[in-house]
Amino acid sequence: MFRQVKQVVSYADDVYVWVYLDYVDRVLRYEAFVVGYDDFGRKSTLEFVLEEGVLDNIHEVPLIRELMRAVDADSAWVSSFRFTSEGRLITSPPLLQFYACLNNDQRDALHAYFAEREREIKKERRPRWTRMLRALGYDVIPSL
Repeated sequence: MFRQVKQVVSYADDVYVWVYLDYVDRVLRYEAFVVGYDDFGRKSTLEFVLEEGVLDNIHEVPLIRELMRAVDADSAWVSSFRFTSEGRLITSPPLLQFYACLNNDQRDALHAYFAEREREIKKERRPRWTRMLRALGYDVIPSL
């Protein structure tokens, strides 16, 4: 009897979470995704997105609220107005330059916060995502 081989996903090694700041909607978003492999067994690219969603409004996160205040104080001279190529005066999203205005320590603190949230989300949603992967036909193992 012919039996189809199931693909295996290592939860620790193949499932990733990415937390990022959505400048336009002013929220923290996340995406959980599974990586794919090339013919030589090397991680190659995103295989598929498992889940995506919104975590928080940015003003609800104390660290980001503090960083926004610091950036506003340091760059009050920066205008949110600019001209388009057609000569129209428009406003750019107020957070568009937020990341670029952070100093190294502020950027490191923001990255550390995102990394911690990514670990927390991956840990707390493991049962749910494992069920989803199994429902998609994958065998899920804890790690390689």
